[in-house]
Amino acid sequence: MKNLDYNYLCTFIGNMSGVPIRLYKNNRQIFYHALVNLPKDPMDAFKKDILAIDTHVGYYITPYFHYYGIVCDGANKIVIGPSIQTASNEQTLRELAFKCDVSPDDTADFIIGMKSIVSMPLDSILQILCTMNYVMNEEKRTWRYNHLRCRAAGP
Repeated sequence: MKNLDYNYLCTFIGNMSGVPIRLYKNNRQIFYHALVNLPKDPMDAFKKDILAIDTHVGYYITPYFHYYGIVCDGANKIVIGPSIQTASNEQTLRELAFKCDVSPDDTADFIIGMKSIVSMPLDSILQILCTMNYVMNEEKRTWRYNHLRCRAAGP
């Protein structure tokens, strides 16, 4: 679509879902929106793997069972997440904070922010991705797992 306002799309989807969302152009972040306060973006720990997804629609599951969805249309990539179906425990979030290089002074705020992100089933994230793909690529997709590319974190 010509003249697509990506910032508006990201803001709207982020507000509707309660999940952080980012816009990348040529793998460089140009927009970020979140309803929660996070001292560091938890995606930083997995950015390389997430941005390696180059299909129109895909998702990535971290070793902490957080998931990120991605929609691409050439140079533009929108990444939504993390979300999780059930809440993470505090130890898991401390490990993630360490992996994201969150300072000890900011770790409590990071944990509070992560606990404030809306828990959402992966199916719901996939439906959001398919909707965004239709807007961005004018391509209809179903949300079934076998039609979307998944990259899961290694051991």
